[in-house]
Amino acid sequence: MSQKNNDLTVMKFGGSCLKDAKSISKTTNIIQNYLEKSRIIIVISAFKGITDKLINFYNKSCSDGAECKIIIEEIKNIHLQFINENIEKDKPEYEDTITFLETNINELAQLGRVVRLIRPSSDIQDLIMSYGEKLSTLIVSKYLSSLGIKSEFISADEIILTDDNFGRALPLLDETEQLIHQKMTPLIMSDNYDLICVTGFFGSTKDKKITTLGRGGTDLTAAIIAYSLSPDFNSKVIYWKDVQGFLNADPNISSKATLLKHISYLEAKELAFFGSKVLHPLCLDVNEKRKIPSEIRSFNDPEAADYTTITKDVKIEDKIIKAITSIRRLSMVTIESGTMISLPGTAAKLFSILGDNNINIKFISQSSSENNITFGIDLEDSMKVSFLLRNSDWFGKQWFSIKIDNDISLIAVIGAGMLHTPGIAGKIFTTLGENGINVRAIAQGSSELNITIIIKRKDCKDAVNVLYNAFIA
Repeated sequence: MSQKNNDLTVMKFGGSCLKDAKSISKTTNIIQNYLEKSRIIIVISAFKGITDKLINFYNKSCSDGAECKIIIEEIKNIHLQFINENIEKDKPEYEDTITFLETNINELAQLGRVVRLIRPSSDIQDLIMSYGEKLSTLIVSKYLSSLGIKSEFISADEIILTDDNFGRALPLLDETEQLIHQKMTPLIMSDNYDLICVTGFFGSTKDKKITTLGRGGTDLTAAIIAYSLSPDFNSKVIYWKDVQGFLNADPNISSKATLLKHISYLEAKELAFFGSKVLHPLCLDVNEKRKIPSEIRSFNDPEAADYTTITKDVKIEDKIIKAITSIRRLSMVTIESGTMISLPGTAAKLFSILGDNNINIKFISQSSSENNITFGIDLEDSMKVSFLLRNSDWFGKQWFSIKIDNDISLIAVIGAGMLHTPGIAGKIFTTLGENGINVRAIAQGSSELNITIIIKRKDCKDAVNVLYNAFIA
């Protein structure tokens, strides 16, 4: 790699990029194309469907384990099929890959027995789930080497340190940067390798326990690597996806939705938090810290001129509103009490209960009278939150009324232009009112990058479309 310029491209490939011969060929062509102009690190997800099988394997191991052998065999066969179809048997990489697969499948079977004999635990669950990326990345690395593309495999637990929040671990960026610099920079500069293949989705604690990074974990891995190497290289991240990039509305709701070709990190984080699942907000946050440009490109059309570029630059354009996004299925919790003013610490106690039980809050709204607090949660958490609050020493035994509405949706109106333009909120509420859509609650952050509106679920599609027509179309 040492003959290349100082440009470094970190590319993330998901499981759908490796699902069949056609997609594997496309992935290889993309890599070869970028190798001509940049140093390359690729970050790889598990093969399609493997993570679900590993979760199922863990869950079955927690019970009677009768189906575990079948699941393990399915996992083995999917990887074995890839090896047999893509790596020639007379190549040394073939034998190396088969040996690695056999070793790791045996380890997985033993872990299943450990879970049955001892106890279910989140740390063992994370360890089991990490095998998807470990297997896929080593196999792809060896496959590329068999084609003459000299590849080095790195397991992310060697370079990414996290806290011990198993299932949703957060990276310890300072320690991780040091490790990545020590481990990866010599490999990048070496003539012995054309590229480096790194496992996505997981890292490890300081005491060497495997942790997974949650939804979007492989995207986050790519961001962490680019962040850590940016002091030494001109880093860029490309996320290869099944879509072109960020759209300005959900195409399942608005037929007029179009691609956002450029968006700032600030706006992209709002989009990611409020309904768009293209990238995780934390991944965007890491990239933003060092102003690392990112691209979301369509894997199905890698040469396309249209894709989303995300940078630090906030562009105020003719359209003040960049996007209208939504979360269709939410629950809204309202806690009311005439004594709330005289009971200091109510909000702190509320958020402590929710945080301690891994409840994610989507929005918060509080009346100026301080008589109530309203917040949104995932619909799936509704019964859990109801139980926690009604059985808590504070909310269950004081003068509080707890109401939960499971039939609401959230609409987020997003755009940096709102910061400099008066009257946007008024136009939003007028537009909704004129179309017979009642607003149940509102919330707006001090950044003024978005206005969040809560409405009845039956009105979600109409609300997105009338606001899109008013501000974007």
